[in-house]
Amino acid sequence: MRKKQTGMRTATRATSSTDLPDQPELGGTLFLFSDPEQNVPRPKRWWQNLSEKCCNLSSLCKKIDPEDKRKALVTKNGGYRVYAAGLSEHKRKYLADLYITLIDLEWRYALAILFNVFLVTFMVFSVFWWLMAFNNGDFDNLDNPNHEFCLLGVKSYPGAILFSIETQTTIGYGMAYPNADCAGTLPLVYLQVVLGFFLETCMLGFIFVKIARPKYRANTIVYSKHAVINHENGNLVLQIRLGDLRQSHLVDSTISGMVVRRRSTEEGAYYPLYQFNCEFSANGMGDRIFLLWPITITHIIDKDSPLYDIRPADLSSEKFEIVLFLCGTVEATGEQCQARTSYLPKEILWGHRFERIEEYDIGHSRWHVDFAGFDDVVYCQNIRHSAKELDRFKEGKVEKVTNISNPAMSDGNEGEVVAIPQVRYDLEGEAKLRMEEKGGQAETKA
Repeated sequence: MRKKQTGMRTATRATSSTDLPDQPELGGTLFLFSDPEQNVPRPKRWWQNLSEKCCNLSSLCKKIDPEDKRKALVTKNGGYRVYAAGLSEHKRKYLADLYITLIDLEWRYALAILFNVFLVTFMVFSVFWWLMAFNNGDFDNLDNPNHEFCLLGVKSYPGAILFSIETQTTIGYGMAYPNADCAGTLPLVYLQVVLGFFLETCMLGFIFVKIARPKYRANTIVYSKHAVINHENGNLVLQIRLGDLRQSHLVDSTISGMVVRRRSTEEGAYYPLYQFNCEFSANGMGDRIFLLWPITITHIIDKDSPLYDIRPADLSSEKFEIVLFLCGTVEATGEQCQARTSYLPKEILWGHRFERIEEYDIGHSRWHVDFAGFDDVVYCQNIRHSAKELDRFKEGKVEKVTNISNPAMSDGNEGEVVAIPQVRYDLEGEAKLRMEEKGGQAETKA
């Protein structure tokens, strides 16, 4: 009996246009739609192997990332979790765009490059200055008052290093200085000063741009931890709360979204990460957003929605991801900013609504917003059907579906069907609908 019901469940779910049967992932590099054992392990760094073999430091220093449990394409703070492999043949393209490559580096690498570039230039020019003094015999005639020194005040190689730093940074302590009568002094000073200005412009410039990137503005744009689905104005809607923590808000902001699901065509083409358009609106402003206070953005689940056939019972087995993009202009700098986040099926609460956090403060004669309750939701409705089924209930149609939800209703026949009763659906008639279904089940048993 159990095996038959499992086969019926698989056959029934495969008939949906968007809910496709499980297929193996090629390459196994997809975090969202592949099992953990199918993922190709990311190559470990040399220090990771050393710590595991010698000191066993990985267990002590390993930081647990909550995003590893989500297995999402986009993290909650907007980062991407897609690992790209096979890029060894395209490394030269990163060097062709060197400036952007430096900006995209992690901070530890950027600071390492900054310090090492200046250190290398100081050391290289110190060798040139030391060779000039050595060839002139300065170190052999330190006690000879009649000797004409090329570098006055430099008595050793450490002194040459200090002199190189003073020359490139134009510090000038006054104790060491070059002799203009020595050949090569002026060209070497000119070359080091010009090269030093160029390196300072490039290195400090990319550090400043890295600090002032508009992506950091997205850190003060907050999304709710969960998305909610409820009835609003007779429609099933998906809602997400969005807020801005700063007083200087984004200018000309727009919201857009997509749903990433599996999809296959009639010709047999399979797309494991197919992008479906998911339109959101902010109150009556369409996709334009003014974040003067936290607002709730809404997606109407209708026939054009990629969530049209999803039911609450499917959330444990469905594999999809909702990705949101908020784009706007930073008011202080005029640069474009994008704040991203994502929601998995387990992060969607059915039959809930966001609790109000806006209250009018009579004492101060202004509106008060409490961000402490930004993620608070309240249960409001009992929703058990998809938007597709609800539309058929409203139209009064009868649909035959395979009975796989209640084993007590089946007598072992795989072809058994149950008729959904013809009732007029409304928000208050959920209890009536449940009673009609129980009556239909009793007739089927008889």
